[in-house]
Amino acid sequence: MNRLRDRMSMKQQSALLTALLSILVVAAMTLATAVLIRDRAMESAKAEMQDLAQAMADRLDQEMFERFREIGNFASLHPLHDSWDSDRDGIRRLLDQLQTTLPRYAWIGYASLDGVVQASTRGTLEGVSVAERPWFIDALQAPSALDLHEAKLLADVLGPSEDGEPFRFVDVAAPVRDASGNVTGVLGAHLSWSWAQSVRSYLLGSLEPRLRTDLWVTASDGNAILGAPFGQPVLSQQQLQLAEQTYIGGEGDATYLAAAVATKGYESYPGLGWIVIAKRPMAVVLADANRFILAIILIGTFAALAGIGAAFLIAGRVTRPLNRLTADADRLGREEEIVAFGRQRGSSDILQLSNSLRSLMRRVDAAESDATEARDLMQQSERAYSVKTLEHLETVRTLRLLADTDPMTGLLNRRSFLGDAKDVLAFFRRYESKFAILMIDIDNFKHVNDTHGHAVGDEVIRTIGRVLAEAARQTDRVARFGGEEFVVLLREVDEAALTSWAERMRSAVQMATVTTPAGAVGVTVSVGATLVSPGDRDIEDVLHRADLALYRSKSNGRNRMTISQGPEAAGQPA
Repeated sequence: MNRLRDRMSMKQQSALLTALLSILVVAAMTLATAVLIRDRAMESAKAEMQDLAQAMADRLDQEMFERFREIGNFASLHPLHDSWDSDRDGIRRLLDQLQTTLPRYAWIGYASLDGVVQASTRGTLEGVSVAERPWFIDALQAPSALDLHEAKLLADVLGPSEDGEPFRFVDVAAPVRDASGNVTGVLGAHLSWSWAQSVRSYLLGSLEPRLRTDLWVTASDGNAILGAPFGQPVLSQQQLQLAEQTYIGGEGDATYLAAAVATKGYESYPGLGWIVIAKRPMAVVLADANRFILAIILIGTFAALAGIGAAFLIAGRVTRPLNRLTADADRLGREEEIVAFGRQRGSSDILQLSNSLRSLMRRVDAAESDATEARDLMQQSERAYSVKTLEHLETVRTLRLLADTDPMTGLLNRRSFLGDAKDVLAFFRRYESKFAILMIDIDNFKHVNDTHGHAVGDEVIRTIGRVLAEAARQTDRVARFGGEEFVVLLREVDEAALTSWAERMRSAVQMATVTTPAGAVGVTVSVGATLVSPGDRDIEDVLHRADLALYRSKSNGRNRMTISQGPEAAGQPA
C-alpha cells in the first residue's frame, strides 16, 4: 500500500479519494431514496386495495340487506295476512311482479307449514315439497339468509348456464304469519349469484386496465366463490382469523399484493361471513416506483461522473501551490531574484515559504469557490427531486379525493359521508347543535332506464346530484349512497326548518328536467327525513330512522316527503 501511495502523486490520490467519496454518497442517497419510494408505493397500494375490498364488502352487505329486508317486509304485509293460502293466484301475480321489478330474484315462492310450495314465480315448483330445504327450516323460526349453493330443485327447470357452470343461489327467507301472529308458512327467494359478478365488474371497471386489479370473494371457510375458480382454497386457516389484513401472495412465479376485508352484515342482516380480497401484481404496484428509482440511479451516476471529473480538476488546483513551493525551494540560492527576495525579510527561506503559503491559501479559496458551485448544483438537483416528490404527494392526494367521491356525480360517497356524519354527531353530543338526515330516492328509476336507456338514467342521477348540491348550504353534506339513493346532512336545523328543507329539495328535483336526445325527461323523488335525537347511539340510528321514513313516502304514493318523529316512532331501542 505504501509503495502504491509513493508512486501516486498527491493530485492523483486526492482525486481518487474524492471520486470514491462521491460514489459512496450518491449510492447511499440512491439506496435511501429507493427504499423510501418503494415503501410509499406499497403503502399507497395497500390503502387502495383496502378501500377497494371494503367497497366491495359494503356493496355485498348492502345488497343482501336490501333483499333480506325486502323479503321480510313482503312476508309481513298486513293486507296479505288472509291471502297467502286463500288467493294463490293473487299471491303468484304479486311474486311475478316482484321478480319483474328486480330480476336478481331467480325464484320466489310461498310454502305452507307442511313445506309444499303453494304459489311461486311463473308457477315453478308449485306442489313440490321444500320441507327438507335449510332455508325453509330456518325461516320457520326467524328471517334467515343462507350461503351460496348450487341449484338443486331448480336445476332441471333452469337448464345449463351460458358458461356451462351450474346455477348458484343465495337464499333469503322469512316466516309468514297470520293476523294472530302464528306462523302459517315461509316466503323464500333464490338470489342469482350473477348480481355479485355485476358489482365486481362495476368496481373493476372504474380502474385503469393497466393496473391489472382483481377482486375475489371467498366463503367463510376461505374457499373462492367469486373471481377465482369456484371452491379453490384462497385463504389459509391463519389468515381467516384476521378480519382485515394485507399480505403478499403468489401465483406461480408471480407475486401480488392483496387486501382482505370481511363482510360484517348490515343492520338486521347478520351477514354470511364472506371475505373480499382485492389483489394487484407486485410488478404493477412497484412499476412507477421502479421507473423513478431508475431515473434517480441515472441522475446519480451522471452526478458521480461529474464529481470525478471535478475532483481531478480541483485536485490539480489544490496541489499546484505545493508543486510551486517545491520548485521555489529547489531554486532557492540558485537564482538571484529569489535570494534578493529573501533578503527583504532577513531570511530568504522563511520569506519564500511565507509567500508560497499565501499563494496556496489564495488557490484554496478558489478551490472552495468551485466546491460551492458544485454544492449549488447538488442543491438544485435535490430541489428538482423535491419537486418530483411533491408531485407524487399531489398524486396521492388526488387518489384520496377520488376514493372519497362518487365518480358519477362528484358527490361524497358512502364511506366519506359516514366519516363526516360521525364528526357532526360528536359535535352534537358536545354542544347540542342539532342536525338532520334526508334519505332521497328517485321514483320509478327502473322505468327511466328501461324506457330511455342507461345513458339517460346516468344523466338523471348526475342532474339530481347537481340539483341537490346546489340546493344545499356550504355547511351541509350531500352524498350518493349508490344506485338512485342520495343522502343529505343538514346542520343547525329544527323540526320546522327540516320540513321546509325537505320539501324544498323535493320540489327542486320535481322542477328540474333532464335534456336528452329523445327530449326532456322529468323525474320526482321520495324523501325521508329525521332529526338527530339524544337517544341515538350512533349515526346508523339516524340513517335507519330516515330510511324508514323514506319507505313510508314510497308506500304512500311517492313524490312526497315524510318526517320521522324520533327513535320511539321508528321502533329504535333507547
